[in-house]
Amino acid sequence: MNKPTFKLKSAPLAAPKLKWHAPAQSGKNGLPQEKSRKFAFGYYFGKRNGFTFRALAEQYAPYLKEIYFPWPGLLSARELEEDVASLREKLVDDLKFCRSKGLALDLLANATCYGDKSFTAAQREEYYGYLKDLASHGLLPEIVTTTSPFLAKITKKFDASIERRASVNMRLNSTLAMEYISNEFDSFYICRDIQRDLPTLKLFSEWGKKNGKSICMLANSGCLRYCPWQTFHETLLAHDFRHAQPELKKVGLKSTLCMEVFINKQYEELLRGSWIRPEDLHRYEPYVSVIKLSTREADRPDLILKAYTSGSFDGNLFLLLDPCFTFLSPLTFLDNKAFPKEWSEGKIAGLCANDCTHCGKCAEVLKRALKRDPDLPDITQYSLSTPKTLKVKKR
Repeated sequence: MNKPTFKLKSAPLAAPKLKWHAPAQSGKNGLPQEKSRKFAFGYYFGKRNGFTFRALAEQYAPYLKEIYFPWPGLLSARELEEDVASLREKLVDDLKFCRSKGLALDLLANATCYGDKSFTAAQREEYYGYLKDLASHGLLPEIVTTTSPFLAKITKKFDASIERRASVNMRLNSTLAMEYISNEFDSFYICRDIQRDLPTLKLFSEWGKKNGKSICMLANSGCLRYCPWQTFHETLLAHDFRHAQPELKKVGLKSTLCMEVFINKQYEELLRGSWIRPEDLHRYEPYVSVIKLSTREADRPDLILKAYTSGSFDGNLFLLLDPCFTFLSPLTFLDNKAFPKEWSEGKIAGLCANDCTHCGKCAEVLKRALKRDPDLPDITQYSLSTPKTLKVKKR
């Protein structure tokens, strides 16, 4: 997504002050215990907040289990632009570094739509070509995450040792759904819409252990729960999101529902999402083998890694989500440390996970947690007058 830039007619924006806490678990030499090495870190090109992917992968390698990555040319859930050859060259170098750190590689083939190539010999041969390219560099992945049963099937034919993982984009919301495709997949991402509910997550975990399968979860998705826009949005992401914007604007249609919700200040809907606070992750960790952190398009992957590996975050919770929303309104601050104890004990986030009755609990949380950023200038009235400029209203 092309993110608009905002200009304040006042003092420049300052980053919020953050306080970090030591990791809750540690083993020899201060490194995390093996059971805490469950995080999957998403590959990105270039720099984010001054950090390259490799710099963060090296810093947090003791906490990481996997690196998930796109192979330029192979359609995944996010379209890649620029020169394919140069992107591959950089990617190969970084993946070799990750291998040297003992990290498993997870190839993404998780687009929602593959167009007219789907289920064809052409797709099979093209896909095999990509796997052979990776193998030629000594980088045949340990895992392939896909939305396609066809790609899962032919992955096994290519190399039966590769783990085939069902993508979070498949929205697997029952053990029956996993049972139906258990012959084609070895591990599964639980549908994020239901993952906050601990009894449900435990049920998925028990089914996995009984059937020799692994369960994974995505910790920091900013998407709306049960979003009716999801398939539409993910199809745009896989194909040509940016080029679709002018036509969408002509007909008055939003590409993402969550952004419109944020602009309309319907913050309760964002509280009802699927994300897990870093402080609460220990409640979910025993039931999954992998915890994915969405970082491929995140503005602050450094904050995301720091928060979730330490299990604590003192700052704007929106900065940890993907999408993070803060570019739409830099003054909107969701204070992570202001969440009540009842939230972390699962009495709100957990028990209300599936059937919201608009009971008012989220509104009460917002009264405590939604604040103006204390490190930003005292501007209380503002408007989004254009997609690219934030203008302060005159009083």
